[in-house]
Parts: sequence; C-alpha cells; structure tokens
Amino acid sequence: MSITPSTKRNTDVLAQQLGDVLSEQLELYGNVQQLLRERRDAVRRADLERYSRLAMEEQRALAAVLELDTRRTALGTELAARLGLAKGASVLEIARALPEASRARLEGLRALLKQRIEETRHEGGILRAAAERLAQHMAGVLQTVRGALAQTGVYGRHGRVALGAAVASTIDLRS
Repeated sequence: MSITPSTKRNTDVLAQQLGDVLSEQLELYGNVQQLLRERRDAVRRADLERYSRLAMEEQRALAAVLELDTRRTALGTELAARLGLAKGASVLEIARALPEASRARLEGLRALLKQRIEETRHEGGILRAAAERLAQHMAGVLQTVRGALAQTGVYGRHGRVALGAAVASTIDLRS
C-alpha cells in the first residue's frame, strides 16, 4: 500500500486520537481506583449509604470507560486498515507500524493503561473480599440477635440479656 501525504496525515490524526482515547481511559481508571479505595473505607466504617453512592459513581465511570473502549476499537480498526494490518490488530501492533513519535506515545500509554487496569482489578478484589467479610459478620450478628430473641431472657447481673432455658411447647391436636 502506498502512503500518500493525505493518507499519512490521516494516519497521524487517527494515531493522535487513539492516544487521546488511551489517555482518557487511563484517567478514568485512576478515578475508578480512587472510588474503590473510598468504597473500601466505607466498608471498613460499615457506612452502607456511602458505599452505595460510591458504587453508583463507579458504575458511571465504568460506563464511560466502556464508551471509550468502543471508540478505541473503532479507531484501532481504522488505523489497522490504513496501515495494512489485520482487522483485530492490537494497539501494540498498530503502534509498531507507526512512525517513532506516534509509536513511543502509544506504546507508553498502552503500558500505563495495562498496569492501571491490573491495579484496578486488584483493588476490586480487595474490596470484594472486604464486603463479603462485612456481609458475613452482619449475618452472624443477625443470627445471634434472632437466636436471643427466640428464647426467653432476663437482664443478668452485668446489665446484659441472659438467656434462660429454652421453652419447649407442644400442641394437642386431638382435643
């Protein structure tokens, strides 16, 4: 494929746009990481209202990431076609087919984005584990309260409900 000045200019513009999308995704993933840290703090404090609000903010940020990902894919497909690469060429393959200035920018942004995505996954795993522990703890508390309320109890010497003997009862259905 011969590269005309017009084709080169269009390729440079597309490469710039692809880099801009990667940069925006990098920023959004940074925001998601911050939201995950804040949600983890909300779990630590058992602040469910804040946790829910932050979860909604995170969903909005991830929706924006998804939109950018769609745009990145479209730009990558167009650039790959202009460069004579396979339709599903990766950002790294596209970058390697570009002139040095564009190549360096795209490879750098790609590496940073890949690292940020891995960090975000790690943060998400920590948050998920913390939320599961909190849910298990709350379930245990509820089970204890339910068990205490199911039995008769009186206040003991230390001002706490002391459990009495379990009440056994039967119903005579024949009479």
